[in-house]
Amino acid sequence: MLKFNDPCSLIIYTTPLHKEVIIIQLSERQQEIVDIVRRLAPVTGDKIAETLGLTRPTLRSDLALLVMLGLVDAKPKVGYLPGRYPKYDSHIGNMLKKLTVADILSDPILISGDTTAYDAVLMLFQQNTGTLMVTGEEQELIGIVTRKDLLKVMLGHTDLHTVPVTMAMTRRAQMTTLAPEDTLLEAISKLIRHQVNCLPVMDERCSSSTPIRGLVGRVTKTDIMNAILSLTEEKSVKHE
Repeated sequence: MLKFNDPCSLIIYTTPLHKEVIIIQLSERQQEIVDIVRRLAPVTGDKIAETLGLTRPTLRSDLALLVMLGLVDAKPKVGYLPGRYPKYDSHIGNMLKKLTVADILSDPILISGDTTAYDAVLMLFQQNTGTLMVTGEEQELIGIVTRKDLLKVMLGHTDLHTVPVTMAMTRRAQMTTLAPEDTLLEAISKLIRHQVNCLPVMDERCSSSTPIRGLVGRVTKTDIMNAILSLTEEKSVKHE
């Protein structure tokens, strides 16, 4: 069930029983896109990009999200039009309800707990990621470290060469995790509620068959955007 709260956000109840609320706040650029479509519809993606002074690929994920939310509508060979509030029994709505964390998770990027914070910064850049999973001596997940965590250490004028990554990380006891059977909407809810970009996926049933005990993957905001993008592109193809 979906409800409008205001033009710039949506409230999503993930299940009728739990009434869990997710608020998706649009970015300033996404709000600008909605305004452009309302003023110039029908308008092509290239025209939207030109109006914003950006390239079309830069807007790809924004347009996908707005189409998924029903704030704009994409018509092949026509362009973008103002959207109607989406019905949750639509193709995309049904697919969102069916997708689970197991369908979209990606491989975790690991770093040993005895590594320095300096090496962690290097790994973030080398792997082009914002989050590392920290492992202990017994090949278990002991924490998670992000760009923000390492920046806090740097702002304290501490020499990162002398700081173990365990001093900067969020420890396992304070971490939020996902399970493979969690829905995509539950993953979105946790990412937004805890204001993080990535969460580890834990499955204790696989503890003996995974390199890091119980850790089967991660879900990032990029993973979620790619899943939404795939759904909207699939819908566009079916309408051509």
